[in-house]
Amino acid sequence: MNRLSATLLLLLAAPFTFAQAPSHTAPAAAPQTPSQWLIPPTDAISSAGCPVGFSANRQAATNVVTVDRDARQKNDGPAQGLHLKLNHRSSTPDIQSIEVTVYATSLKPRALPVAPPSDDLISKTFELHRTTGSDSLSDADVWMHQVGSVRWADLISITYTDGTTWHAMPNVKCRAVPSNFLLVGAK
Repeated sequence: MNRLSATLLLLLAAPFTFAQAPSHTAPAAAPQTPSQWLIPPTDAISSAGCPVGFSANRQAATNVVTVDRDARQKNDGPAQGLHLKLNHRSSTPDIQSIEVTVYATSLKPRALPVAPPSDDLISKTFELHRTTGSDSLSDADVWMHQVGSVRWADLISITYTDGTTWHAMPNVKCRAVPSNFLLVGAK
């Protein structure tokens, strides 16, 4: 038995010893090949033409399970929220209202795509006004029901308190893309 153990130890020690030895020759350089993407990267849309600072944060919805059959039928389903922030520049008048379009994915089941992704987006346009007694519209909350995930919000137009308006142009977007982090219990 001792002879078998010693033989087994020697047989196993040899591969482990050579595996730990440093290589004295440099490995041959592999030929460079272009990167392959399952989903090609998208270019960030420039918000340089945006007259205000525009950002968005995800919001958590409270999840309540209803056991009453009638109340369940009235439920609007899962909801995704965004807290929109507007930071107008001091050289511009206060903001009276904005029009914003929020884009989200549908609830359609998905699998890891092999082909290019399909445009399976849902959009909803909101018109938001400043609250009575406030100088300017600085933040607002929007909610979408029956969506998978909110992707981004585009600012379509701004109406200022002096009556002037700003409208987005086709080649310049004023877009806010929320982070994938979700703060719970805070704005």
